[in-house]
Amino acid sequence: MMSPIPMTHLNLTEEQHLNMPYLLPPEPIPCEICTYPSHGYHFKVMSCRACAAFFRRSLLARLRYICKGRMNDCPIDSTVRYFCKLCRFQKCLKAGMNADKIQQNRDPISSKVPGTSNDFEAPSIDESVKKSMFNGPLYDFQTFIAEIRQIFSDKENFDEKLPPLRELEKGLKFIRRNQKRIDLKILEEINFEIITETRLNVIKTSATWLMYSEFFRELSEKEKMLILKTTWHVWGRLELLTVSVEILGEKVSREKVVFVSKSHAVYLVEVFRNNLMELDPKEAEDVDKELQPLFFTVFDDVAKKLSILKPNLIEQAYLLWQMIWCVAGKILYESHLEAGEQFLNSLSSDLHDFYKNDLRIVKYSERLLQMMSVIRSMQKTYIDIHRVIDHAHSFRQDFVMK
Repeated sequence: MMSPIPMTHLNLTEEQHLNMPYLLPPEPIPCEICTYPSHGYHFKVMSCRACAAFFRRSLLARLRYICKGRMNDCPIDSTVRYFCKLCRFQKCLKAGMNADKIQQNRDPISSKVPGTSNDFEAPSIDESVKKSMFNGPLYDFQTFIAEIRQIFSDKENFDEKLPPLRELEKGLKFIRRNQKRIDLKILEEINFEIITETRLNVIKTSATWLMYSEFFRELSEKEKMLILKTTWHVWGRLELLTVSVEILGEKVSREKVVFVSKSHAVYLVEVFRNNLMELDPKEAEDVDKELQPLFFTVFDDVAKKLSILKPNLIEQAYLLWQMIWCVAGKILYESHLEAGEQFLNSLSSDLHDFYKNDLRIVKYSERLLQMMSVIRSMQKTYIDIHRVIDHAHSFRQDFVMK
């Protein structure tokens, strides 16, 4: 069959075009979910890549949505497809998308997110965890807050020509430029000055890295502060753990050692147990019980997974933004939620291009599954480790701003 001749190569008037419709490009077939132009069949349903990626991501993490309109009948079309995730997902199911149609080690979304597994199931988040997620401590020091505002106001030093994921990668290189990697001294004790400095530096570092997201830069200061307040602790935990595994390897999980700043690494379990010795025995026992599941998740689960995966810098940037979006996606609404979803789709597309063009990997779904498994495990640590510290009377008056 002969290829159609491009209309730009024909010397035809507009009237002749109208009288020769067979020369016009066909009308795009709308996505059965959102009515945007479709990109072909995904999961046996004519749909756009964005809806296909949304359906895959929902299944991959077994996400549980709540209807924004509370009636389970929100309209889903090209103008409001990002408004209600529950109704969008239900519309995917009604159109015929099915988990059984997802094929392992294949990328049916063409240029978006690959493979999934029916065994992958995200944990449910109880109310105590949600409370911790949305009330993470942010120190109300006037000078410190002024520094954060200054970071948020500076929009001049970013290269918007870079693909979004590459820009986040550049941000990681910047915030890690002073990371100590040799001649390390691992501490068994740390004082409150180091702990306080560490927490403030993690907040500032998180704010700096977030600004390497074009999506984040366009938010208002109030929205930036809200995202920072609710994500810095989980972002910081994953960032420090990732750097620790990159530098120290399996020693992290074997000896329970982790960086708490760019220059300090500690035997974390020993540090906490030494501090517990100052407490009343019953209180020490209660705090220890709260710490054990967290330590297990951090060292015996996440650190081991990272040691096996050995994520490169691009993958680390993708992981860290996924961690941010796990929380930020629950507190943003309407246009900002839509923009955030579009930014996430752009990162997925960049990751695909990186695997295909840079690493020459075609079947990369197994790596993505490993990355999502890390995120799932990190969700278990939403209860802030610093709130556990604050149970101890010896910490409370020096540390917590009421």
